[in-house]
Amino acid sequence: MFTLFSDTERLQTNNHNLQVVTALPRRVNKLFLRCGKHKVPLLSRLFDYRNLMFFYPSLMVLLSHKIKKFKPDCISISSFAIAKNITPISGIKTTLYLHSPMQYIWTHYDEYKEKLTGIKGKLFNRIVPKLRRRDLKFTKFDKIFANSKYTAQEAEKLYDMKNIQIKYPHIPNTFFVPAVQEIPQAYYLYIGRLVTFVREADKIIALCNELKVPLIVMGSGPDEVYLKSIAGPSIIFIGWITDVDEKIKIISQAK
Repeated sequence: MFTLFSDTERLQTNNHNLQVVTALPRRVNKLFLRCGKHKVPLLSRLFDYRNLMFFYPSLMVLLSHKIKKFKPDCISISSFAIAKNITPISGIKTTLYLHSPMQYIWTHYDEYKEKLTGIKGKLFNRIVPKLRRRDLKFTKFDKIFANSKYTAQEAEKLYDMKNIQIKYPHIPNTFFVPAVQEIPQAYYLYIGRLVTFVREADKIIALCNELKVPLIVMGSGPDEVYLKSIAGPSIIFIGWITDVDEKIKIISQAK
C-alpha cells in the first residue's frame, strides 16, 4: 500500500497484512508524527502534515518512482485528493476509485483562499496553478469508480471523465440497527478529525461553552491539544471509539 504519509508501517485486516510505503522517507515521516503528537514550539508548526500540500507535485513524483520499483501487475487508486495524480506505468492496468476531486483547488478554493493568510496564503496562491495543471494531466484510467453520483458529476465536469461507475462505500448492516432513539440523552456529539480549519471544531466548542450544553467529542487530530485547552467543563473528549456497538450507542442516544 502506497501513500503520502502514514502513522503505521503495516496495514492489517482480516485477510491481509500489507506493507505501507510512504512518499516521505521513513525518518522524515516519523518526525512529522512526533511533532504532531507532542507539541514542540516552532517545530510542530513547521512539521505539520498539512504543510505537505505545498510539496504535493514533487511528492507525487517521488511516490510514483517508489511504486514503479515494485513492478506491480496492476494498480488500484483510492483518491480523495492527490492519489489519482501518480504517474501511470505503461502497460499496467490502473483503476481509480474517486472519493472527491481535490476540493481545495477546485470546489472549495475560495474558502481556502479566504482562510489561508500570511506566508501560507502567499504559498497557497503560488502552488494552486501548479496543482491544477498536474491534476488535469491525469484523467485516463482503465476503470473509473466514484463513491456517489455527485462525485461522478464533478469528475465529468472537471476531468471530462466518461463511463464512470458508481460504487457506494460499504456500510455494515450493524450501523442501521438500532434506530436513533426517540427520546435522546441530553448531550450533543461531534465526530471527526479534530481540526480548526474547514471543520471548525473550535467554533462548535465555543458555542457549547457559551450555551453551557454537554458535548461529547469523538475523534483525534492535529489540533486536539488546542481544542482541549479551550473546552469548558461541559465538554468531554473520548478519542476514537473502535468498538462498533459502543459507537452506535453513543451516536444513537445523542440529542
